[in-house]
Amino acid sequence: MIVEKRLQFKCAITAIKPVEGRRVAIVDVDNTVRFFKLGPVELLDGFKTSIQQDPHLLNGSDVSRDGRFVAFAVKKEGVAVFSGIHKRLLYRFKRHDGDVESLRISDRHEYLATGGQDGKTFLWSLVTGRMIASLPHHADFVTAIDFSPNGQWIATGSFDRKVLVTNISSLSQSFRLRGHGGAINTIKFISDHRLVAADKSGEIVVWDYFNSKVVKRLKKMLDEVTSFCTTPDDRFLFAADKNGLVSLYDLNTYEMLSLRYLSYSKSIKKIAYAKSGNYLIVGLENGEVTFNSPLKESAKMEEAIDSDDLVEAYRLAEENPLLRYSSAYIRLEALWNDACEEAVKLLEEGRRNEARERLEPFSAESSKRLLTQQLLNDYREFERFKTAVESRKYQLAYSLAAQYPMLKHNRYYARMEQEWEAVFSQAKKIILQNGGEERVKELFKPFRGISGKSVLIQTLLAEKEIYKLFMKLVVKKDFKGAIELAKRYPAIRELKEYRKIERMAEAITQKAKMELERGNYAETARLASRLIEFPDQRELAEELKEEANLYASAMRYFAEKNYEAIYRMLEQYPYLEETQIVKNLEEAWQKVVKRAEVSASKGDVAGLKNLFDPFIHLSQKRVKIISLFKQAYLEQLENISEREPGSLAPALRNYLDLFGMDDELDAWLRDHGLSDMGEEIEAKEIGTIDPIGLPETIV
Repeated sequence: MIVEKRLQFKCAITAIKPVEGRRVAIVDVDNTVRFFKLGPVELLDGFKTSIQQDPHLLNGSDVSRDGRFVAFAVKKEGVAVFSGIHKRLLYRFKRHDGDVESLRISDRHEYLATGGQDGKTFLWSLVTGRMIASLPHHADFVTAIDFSPNGQWIATGSFDRKVLVTNISSLSQSFRLRGHGGAINTIKFISDHRLVAADKSGEIVVWDYFNSKVVKRLKKMLDEVTSFCTTPDDRFLFAADKNGLVSLYDLNTYEMLSLRYLSYSKSIKKIAYAKSGNYLIVGLENGEVTFNSPLKESAKMEEAIDSDDLVEAYRLAEENPLLRYSSAYIRLEALWNDACEEAVKLLEEGRRNEARERLEPFSAESSKRLLTQQLLNDYREFERFKTAVESRKYQLAYSLAAQYPMLKHNRYYARMEQEWEAVFSQAKKIILQNGGEERVKELFKPFRGISGKSVLIQTLLAEKEIYKLFMKLVVKKDFKGAIELAKRYPAIRELKEYRKIERMAEAITQKAKMELERGNYAETARLASRLIEFPDQRELAEELKEEANLYASAMRYFAEKNYEAIYRMLEQYPYLEETQIVKNLEEAWQKVVKRAEVSASKGDVAGLKNLFDPFIHLSQKRVKIISLFKQAYLEQLENISEREPGSLAPALRNYLDLFGMDDELDAWLRDHGLSDMGEEIEAKEIGTIDPIGLPETIV
């Protein structure tokens, strides 16, 4: 692995975050923030604070994607947020009952989420500096947080071994993921509505969070997982552990490609993948940071291939499995295929030593070495095989090919197979004629007693009527009947006509998926209806048809401005959030929410009512709307406590009458040392609160 840059700081690394402008931010436990330029790696800027972090936290600091905000969990003092540009303190947040255990800054909407020892997660606006929501609770410390790339969802993990996924846009929809055996250490959203979570036991689970089910349990690491990152396309996952190992996983196949992709002598605290320059950046507990360049070795592989040093090329691929997906490796495999073809020709001519020499450069790779050995061993029988084919002793030829599989890769075997196809095709026509059985038997004489062929021959002869029925179904394009018949008589699946049906079903499937992506929902539904004719594809066809109909309905509702219907659909089918219609609708909603957050930070209830007037009737947005009204009243309480402390008690009574004793008020009272003024009144159900009837002032 090429290490382009190695840095050494005085203390443990707590955050590594690629930021806009080809930069990366690195934070250490001393709360020193440094910004580096990428390609080449050079220090640009930085600052240091006097705030003390808890060195044991895995997720106690973060930097916003644009570098404007830096947040720290401060021991016994909540959270401090600094300006990454002006290097000054912006906000201090302290509303958890106990220390903050984890935090995360959203890449969108400028939100900060804080998870506490009280099992609560609070959402803060980095624009107004005010709390805007309390999220669903955990039963223990909240130890890991992540936001989805589109900013719609937040995931929280806890010592209670659960992951909660909540819709930020509405606050009314959440999923509870159960299945971990230990406390959750780190969480990451990835593509296709998946989420990866790791726990203290080293177990890594890939979740389908929309359906609350496990997609795959990845092969465990040797120790507690401390950090995740992925390549920009979410194809590969890098997982770091407390033992100093970075493991590599393929998120398409869910295989562990390398347990010891990178190895360090110290515990790893954070890893990150920077798209700019393709750096895998690793930060250790002793303050060391390495900028690794996994893809730059592709150039070294190209050089090795150009200089015919294939041993070096395969060594690089062995040490860095990522290279097996590079253009250089594709070129290397093409060279291997060419060498095999030449070696087969040499072996056919009896030039065994020359064939061995031709394949020798590839022997550095273990699988190629085994294939070379098998090829050389199997071709010891080539002359016998060739003689058997030329004398049409096919039973012996096929027996040799079964015993020595490499013999299937030559022109004699191909010629024998071509003759079989021609004979079988002719036999299928003859068998349909009256009295054709004897002629068919004569045709099949050279192929009698051959495993694989005998089944087809017997089916054709013994089940002539079945074959006739199958061909009639094919001619009538009754694919459902043909496939059902093949299930009862498996030999039919070997027929060319059956394979043609399979290819047809695959072509319709691909076409339907393509039309769905293009937004041609009527055409998708039509193709899905055709696909239902193929029993094996029925489930997929119904899914495609349902999806197409849903998208078409969403388009109709959007045109009718029936937004509540769209949001009802979205609750039932969350994947609709990826459609352009829902994206446009959410963009409009988020613009209103941003303005509403500002109004709430000023205690402007009248302004909130005006902003939310078009959305008040949307039950799906009720929780979010009420949450911001609560923040407006809390801001009014803040002003009253400062200017008219004598009016605070009746104002609190009014708040309790409106909402009951909720998380928001409980946190506010504790933050102001007024916990004794709270009352044990159950928080009211959101559905029972009428936003329109709320008073403009809490007094």
